[in-house]
Amino acid sequence: MASQSILFTCCISKYRLHRTVEFDPNAPGVSILKPLLGVDKNLKANLQSFFTLKFPKFELLFCVKERHDPAVGIVKQLMDRYPAVEARIFYGGEDVGLNPKISNMMPAYRNAKYPLVMISDAAIMMRSDALMDMVNAMEDDVALVTQVPYCKDREGFAGALEQIYFGTSHGRIYLAGNCMQFVCSTGMSSLMRKFVLDECGGLPAFSDVLAEDYFIGLEFSRRGWRSAISTHPALQNGAEPSVAKFHARIRRWMQLRIAMLPHMMLVEPLQDCFMSGLIGCLCARHLLSVNPFAYYAVHCIAWFLCDYALNRSIQNGPLPYRLPKFARAWAFREGLAPLIYIGAILTPNIRWRNGRFRLHWGGKIKSS
Repeated sequence: MASQSILFTCCISKYRLHRTVEFDPNAPGVSILKPLLGVDKNLKANLQSFFTLKFPKFELLFCVKERHDPAVGIVKQLMDRYPAVEARIFYGGEDVGLNPKISNMMPAYRNAKYPLVMISDAAIMMRSDALMDMVNAMEDDVALVTQVPYCKDREGFAGALEQIYFGTSHGRIYLAGNCMQFVCSTGMSSLMRKFVLDECGGLPAFSDVLAEDYFIGLEFSRRGWRSAISTHPALQNGAEPSVAKFHARIRRWMQLRIAMLPHMMLVEPLQDCFMSGLIGCLCARHLLSVNPFAYYAVHCIAWFLCDYALNRSIQNGPLPYRLPKFARAWAFREGLAPLIYIGAILTPNIRWRNGRFRLHWGGKIKSS
């Protein structure tokens, strides 16, 4: 059953992703909000990909908390190099709540002049046609378009680990959820109608939660608007990925999901191969008198092969590593998933950016 679900997701990926993008010279303008904090060796390339977007009308609104942030120098270099691109820097933020990302973006949000607003994290690299792709997905009944989270090819085991996670476990849930119209928006690269967001109270209305992307999608849905995904995935391109940082990030996301939707505490482990296989083989032995070891072996092999096919589909071609490396990283991630889950349940506090917060049921946060 699990393998059939993954195969279903593979079909969605093949049908939905990596389509040819049609250029529309009359597309509405887009204000792109880029919250920045510090630099890494890939930041310049990531930001430059926004200056070279092929789109009729857009503006880049960079948001930094401190004037001496080293990211400012990189932004100014790019502004000098691409003077034809509308770009501004906003300093200081605005204290509207505990969510530091929203506070940082507020001055830029208030000055956004176009009907569509895009929020894009610093680690995102854009294809030149990616913005047009997202705008094309903004149909009349759609108010929120996101890109399927994925990763740019990077060297090392940690880079492969992140890419495999977003190309299998996370990609499976994201594609299936959007196909069935569940709210599962991820805000690392999201495009929304500004007037709809303003009707919801604007960004300040979501400043008391960390998962503002999910709650924005949920509020849009309550008001009768649909969410959609574009055909090209979001390419995360943060420098120097590490296993420790990856696990901390996944644990933080898991903490947020459990706080927002407490019943997720029961079903969260079932989306991973080894735990669901263990439950399945016990049921098969009890109900069908099937050899549990044979069942578990077939389950894991089938899941692995389906995940590999899904990852190649989201990649839109061969993976940058051979099958043995994929198998090692896949097994490593699946094997540690239960430990990350236990850590998320036992940890009431959450670290994000430079802050430490305490989560409460419903996703609300307080300073810790």
